[in-house]
Amino acid sequence: MSLPATSKYLYLTAIPQGLTKLVSAECLTLTGSTPNEHSIALSDRCVDVTRGAYLKSCSEVLFETASLAELCANIKAIGLHADEFRVSVVKKPRNLKINSMTLARDIGNVIDGGANLSQPEVTFLTVVTAEKMWFGRLLSESDSIWLAHNQRPYVTSSSLPARLARVLVNLVASPGDSLLDPCCGTGTIVMSAAHSGIHAVGYDVNPRMVGATTKNLQHFGLSADVALGDATQIREQFDAIATDLPYGINLVKDNSQEEEILSNLRTCAPKAAFIALRDLSKLLIDLGYQIEAVLPVPKLSIVRRIFIVSVPQ
Repeated sequence: MSLPATSKYLYLTAIPQGLTKLVSAECLTLTGSTPNEHSIALSDRCVDVTRGAYLKSCSEVLFETASLAELCANIKAIGLHADEFRVSVVKKPRNLKINSMTLARDIGNVIDGGANLSQPEVTFLTVVTAEKMWFGRLLSESDSIWLAHNQRPYVTSSSLPARLARVLVNLVASPGDSLLDPCCGTGTIVMSAAHSGIHAVGYDVNPRMVGATTKNLQHFGLSADVALGDATQIREQFDAIATDLPYGINLVKDNSQEEEILSNLRTCAPKAAFIALRDLSKLLIDLGYQIEAVLPVPKLSIVRRIFIVSVPQ
């Protein structure tokens, strides 16, 4: 038995309200493609989405068909065999008038081998829209670690949500890279980077925050370099920077500290992701950054912005 040659991979994404641009940016960065109106992205790039924030799964596409009959005929034609398998069905949209259990059963009946619905060794994912069906082997899924990281022991009212921290890291860094968070607070970004196999370094001017980050890392058994330090004085070199810039009443009245931080960080890494409440576009350009994208992140009555920037060499 031989499987059909394929170079196409299907990615499912989650797109919360107001975050379309952010999810598209993560998907484009990791897969080279953006989601369509059904939150589906197709790419010739195979990526392990274990570290995905809004990327949910990656499947190798074996067949793309217009009907169940065509799909079953194709599966029979190649004599598809698998032991301990399960067929999962995802409908796009969810209210599509198709019985998922019946569809999974019909597809499973034409696969040679024994099924195991509770602990499968192989999962075949069938994604169904009103126009098409994609059938393939599930390769990876997001580990959704942010759910655990949001329960970290030390947190403040201004701490970054763990899922947002993960997407921030994914936009600028990959496993094996070095990443700096110069204003680490309670360490959400540092934890996310460390969990993804990135060498994470965190600094903060507040000893309490350094202690909180250290204890949060220890709680999850993660390793990173964390120390007391001023973001305006860092001189080391990194592959990337990701940080939630400090804000508060003093910074609202006087933006000089923010400017000093950004000016210094320009020499520390070739790319960065900054989160801020105000529009930093002019300041970043004046400091010599090149803005690659500005991604809105609504939160209740305010809208934070993620600035993805590079430093021209």
